Amino acid sequence: MEALWLSLHQENLFGRGREWVGLGNYLEALHRPEFWHSVKTTLLFALITAPLELLLGLLAALLVHRSYPGVALFRTLFFLTTAVPTAVAAVAWGWFLHPVGGWANRLLTALGLPPQAWLTSPELALPTLAVINAWAGVGFTAILLTAGLQNIPEEVLEAATVDGAGPWRRFFRITLPLLSPTLFLVGLLVVLKSLTAFGQIHLLTRGGPAESTMVWIYRVYHDAFFNFQVPLAAAEAFLLFLVLLGLAALQFWLLGRRVHYA
Repeated sequence: MEALWLSLHQENLFGRGREWVGLGNYLEALHRPEFWHSVKTTLLFALITAPLELLLGLLAALLVHRSYPGVALFRTLFFLTTAVPTAVAAVAWGWFLHPVGGWANRLLTALGLPPQAWLTSPELALPTLAVINAWAGVGFTAILLTAGLQNIPEEVLEAATVDGAGPWRRFFRITLPLLSPTLFLVGLLVVLKSLTAFGQIHLLTRGGPAESTMVWIYRVYHDAFFNFQVPLAAAEAFLLFLVLLGLAALQFWLLGRRVHYA
């Protein structure tokens, strides 16, 4: 509520005087090309991150939810992404993707391909960060989906097998519908998380190069702590909150009716 109250005022640089401006900060934010650039960047980032993380998490969950020799190793590898701190992961990815001497470019060179400026190119920085962010969330996504898969009765799958249903038919006709409550929850969390990603962006690109990774939440941070426009940043933050609330409600309205609860 403090952020909402602050967004309705204007204050001097030292924060010692406030003047009521109503919706002035919101109108200013909505008329700024920089703000709309951040909105577009955020949506593009989420369109890459959310489906990729959800798909990888589902594949990981399908791979590790049953017991077989070596499954403990796979579970550790997938869930390790959740245990690694954001700062440590960012340093490791920065080293791996370094334009000079990074192992990613060494591998490309060994394959006869030109090296890439993964984090310093305006064209590649955002997709690269989206993949990194999806990788960081795979473990958490896989944990939730694994729990959902383990709640599916084996008797149902065995009965379908006896009736002649193949693996693909069992997955799409039985597993996926019964997994839909967990999948719906995880999808909602992944979308909201991708729209508020901050850590990897701050540590690896700081919104650059050329503001190509200046997502909405980082615009709020930049306006508050670099441009010292705290009321404007508060307005931008509250607008983001409204968008997240609206998207959550939209997902419940569009997908919630198709979820199969036991």
